[in-house]
Amino acid sequence: MKNRIFATVFEDRVSPLSFTEKALAQALASIKDSTIPHISPMQTVADTHSNTSVRQRVIEYATQLFFEKGIRDVTMDAISQGLKMSKRTLYQLFADKEQLIIACAEAGLARSKEQTLKMVEEHRDIIEIILTHVDAHLSMLEKMSQKYVFDIEHYPTVKTYFEHLKHEFYTEGVNFLKQGVEEGSLRDDINLEIAIRYAFHNNHGVTRSDDFNDFSPEEVFFNTSFTHLRGCCTQKGLEALDQYYTKYKNRLKKEKKD
Repeated sequence: MKNRIFATVFEDRVSPLSFTEKALAQALASIKDSTIPHISPMQTVADTHSNTSVRQRVIEYATQLFFEKGIRDVTMDAISQGLKMSKRTLYQLFADKEQLIIACAEAGLARSKEQTLKMVEEHRDIIEIILTHVDAHLSMLEKMSQKYVFDIEHYPTVKTYFEHLKHEFYTEGVNFLKQGVEEGSLRDDINLEIAIRYAFHNNHGVTRSDDFNDFSPEEVFFNTSFTHLRGCCTQKGLEALDQYYTKYKNRLKKEKKD
């Protein structure tokens, strides 16, 4: 079951390709209540800063609990008690649990985007950027509850939020991969729109099948998505992937010995 987690997180959170300001605005516009608390004109700058700080603390703590226990097993009561915060204060920041879940997702997306932009500014190549994100989130999945992804199905507003972002994933994904073609790491004779959509649906379908429950998320990834990525690469891209794979395997062996 744990392998299923990889796909959804990879689709909905990990990818640096999928989330633009426009996409977030469209998704949030579809939600009746804003996830951002209203700031009165009478509030001071210090008040606003304080609210932002408290809000961030709630997001960080809630994200940790959601990952460890799954979403359904974490109540707003548990979050307020863990933070030693009144329920009133918590609900002033987030009108309901779904708003908090979305805020946690947004925070993860913001970190991913910031990391991506930094690497782009440092003139890192596309393959390196992709593999950096893959490496970070493969490590994250080892700490994540199997319930996390499946619980999202019970929150319709959250599902709608991610559905709005899916089509932006396609558009931004193609634009991102085009840079890889220009760099000479990805082939120029493939339809990138088909490639990016196949990657999405391959992850979505394979990892939701009970046929793969006997395998770790890493095994499923390296024998499905990683193989697909290899098929899109030129010799230059393949060399980068092979170097990454060798380093990853050597690190796993060292961790097992330790």
